[in-house]
Amino acid sequence: MESLLYFAQEYLESTYSVLCKVGAYGDVYHCVSRYDKGKKVTLPSLEKTITKVLNDKEIVVDQIESHDVICLPIKNFNKNKVLGVLSFVQPRDSEYDYFAMEQVALVGEGLLDALTKRSSTKVEVPVNNSFNLSFKPFFTDSYNLCCITDSDTGNYLFMNQSWERTLGYSIEELKAYNFSNWVHPDDIDETIKVFQDVCDGKVIRSFINRYRTKWGDYKYLEWDATLDEDRRVIYALARDITSQHENHEKLFFQSTILKAVQDSVLVIDLSGKISYINDAVISLTGYPKNYLLGRPLDVILKGVDKSKSISVDVNDFLKDQNNIEFQIERRDGEYIWIEVRTSILEDVYGDPIGFLGIIKDITHRKEYEETLMKRNEELSKANKELDNFVYRVSHDLRAPITSALGLIELSMEATLEEVYEYLKLQQRSLMKLDDFIRDILNYSRNNRMELKPTRVDIQDLIEVTLEQYKFISNYKLVKITKEINVENHLYCDESRLAVILNNLISNAYKFTTLVPNPEIKVEVNVTPNDLILVIEDNGIGIKNDHITKIFDMFYRATDVNNGSGLGLYIVKEAVKRLGGEIAVESILNEGTKFKITIPNLWSIFPKEIREKATN
Repeated sequence: MESLLYFAQEYLESTYSVLCKVGAYGDVYHCVSRYDKGKKVTLPSLEKTITKVLNDKEIVVDQIESHDVICLPIKNFNKNKVLGVLSFVQPRDSEYDYFAMEQVALVGEGLLDALTKRSSTKVEVPVNNSFNLSFKPFFTDSYNLCCITDSDTGNYLFMNQSWERTLGYSIEELKAYNFSNWVHPDDIDETIKVFQDVCDGKVIRSFINRYRTKWGDYKYLEWDATLDEDRRVIYALARDITSQHENHEKLFFQSTILKAVQDSVLVIDLSGKISYINDAVISLTGYPKNYLLGRPLDVILKGVDKSKSISVDVNDFLKDQNNIEFQIERRDGEYIWIEVRTSILEDVYGDPIGFLGIIKDITHRKEYEETLMKRNEELSKANKELDNFVYRVSHDLRAPITSALGLIELSMEATLEEVYEYLKLQQRSLMKLDDFIRDILNYSRNNRMELKPTRVDIQDLIEVTLEQYKFISNYKLVKITKEINVENHLYCDESRLAVILNNLISNAYKFTTLVPNPEIKVEVNVTPNDLILVIEDNGIGIKNDHITKIFDMFYRATDVNNGSGLGLYIVKEAVKRLGGEIAVESILNEGTKFKITIPNLWSIFPKEIREKATN
């Protein structure tokens, strides 16, 4: 049919051609068409025209727009029977080539007559008439490909219309060749073997091969076949599983790739349930595959630590081109940080079918970011302190020098008695400068020196510290009370411990000599684990609104004594470097108590050294 149509269109030089077969009862079927895409026209309904051709058995001309439609009967002249109708379109001004029409009619007669005789071969299906009446329409109109094949030749004896819909070839073209002509070359050997098995009486179920289509590609067909031994014909039914097979191959291909991906991959359906996971998800969450599949995504999100990460729910996943970070709890209770990138999965028609999630474990990155943030905060604090330190140091260093230079200038024109007073004032300024430089050195040593634990005689250290203040004014007026309890050897960084004692006892002297009946209490307890040091005085005390600030750099809680403002800051930093804690209690005009707890580094020394030290 297609070859005849092609011949007719080329021979008649028509723009559009339609060829239809005519059945024994005048029914028209199996119409095929061919047209020039560059000159395509719209044909009117041909039903009336073809009916007229069948009745008159002559050429009928109809007109549409600027074209003529010629309907040419192809008939068996011996029987005066119309076998088919060829309709074609030509420009209205062109001359009709009746000779060409006659040649096409003759060629068509020979071809259609042969096809009619061949298709009239009857195969008696071994069933009764009731079966024919009730099931033949189902067999003919079935969406599946149904056929009856000669077991001796492999030729098709009957094929339903689904073959034309599926492969594009007409029934006549398919019947013109043995079945092996249509099978994919790679599938021929296996198909012939299965065909022989059917001929030997074996029933075949779900055999798959590929059939060539008119469009040049191949369709995957799944076959069921059985032999009628009496008639020696094969009844077969095939299902077109091309789309399923392609989807299976696609899914298999995607699954193979996803399994090889190191990142965790999961697929979420539109209802928010997990439909696919790779092995990396199992390793990441600690949950087995069977536990996760088919469950809502909440099974992974239920452990979100909302105190440390953003609040997330399923809807945050069901978005395209989404990127979120949060912390979840693994099955073993460990918290990990993850980064999730989501995108929409679409079918071939562009409709969403689910969501793809790519998960990365970013715990190490978040820990590094947290460490970096802390370092940045520390650096910012250090820079701020450095700026403040430079400003205050430059001011406090220059003030005593400026004062001394002024006094020297005054002394040049002063009397002897005045010079004597000026020298005392210079001495006071220079002593203040010396104290300030000492504080700076202590601050520098505390920041730069490594921790050097040695055995410390705490009682001797306290005596040496107190001895330094015996020459200050009003020293003898201050009552010193000491209570020292040593249960174990003390190992500590002696230089830092000396700085702590010096600053606290110095402050106690400064602020107790300003009140009547001054008193300082020093209490020491040394245990195998800690050094507990308490220094208490009955001095002027500290206001409540100053308590939280007294350890800040250069902060002065009172103007009564012009200190550097570094002493308590250095104490706090030294205690911190020793791994200890400091607390303060104070009541205004009643006194102040500092309590310091520092780890006894005795336990870090090897056992043999500790045993030797106790002997």
